Amino acid sequence: MATRKRTTAPTADTISIHDACLKYVTTEQGLRLALSHVRPDDFDTVKAISELDLEAIAPYFQPKLPTETLETPIQQTSQPTTEQPENTLSLLGQQQHLTTNTQCPSNHAQLTLIEQLAKQSSEEIAAVDAIAQVKNQLILNNLAVRQAELTEELNQRWQNQKQGYLGVIRDLTGQAVQKPEVTPDETDLTQEIEGIIAELGKKLIV
Repeated sequence: MATRKRTTAPTADTISIHDACLKYVTTEQGLRLALSHVRPDDFDTVKAISELDLEAIAPYFQPKLPTETLETPIQQTSQPTTEQPENTLSLLGQQQHLTTNTQCPSNHAQLTLIEQLAKQSSEEIAAVDAIAQVKNQLILNNLAVRQAELTEELNQRWQNQKQGYLGVIRDLTGQAVQKPEVTPDETDLTQEIEGIIAELGKKLIV
């Protein structure tokens, strides 16, 4: 990209854009269009131009005169310049048309650049948002996994404790003494004694 030259203010050796427009009876837009051929770097921003630049763009504003007029310059000065405004207006129309055509690609390029920047910004925001969503999902997933691990760890610990409690209960149960069976007493002691004495009395001699 060409570097723009620094714009200069009118000095003793230069003429302002306004005065140049008056000199050639044209608009600033038409004058700057002519300057684009001799000063392409700063034709749209320059505030004053030199006499050399002024002479260089003079052909763009000189009306096309008939051959007879060119051969008799004395008659040109004596005749009224009734055709100059018409030729000037025609030239200005062409210049404005050319200016519009030359500005269209610039505007189109500018819109394309803005659209590209907007698209890039939109896609960058979407990418950053996607990264944040993935990070949040990973955090939630890791939290769920950690909770599941802690739950399983507590479950395994309780299972081991339960087995220990059941082992102690079984050991205590094994220490229990079985109750012996009681033999029933079916003998009538008084009756047996009387029977024995009766038998003895039979044996004694009285």
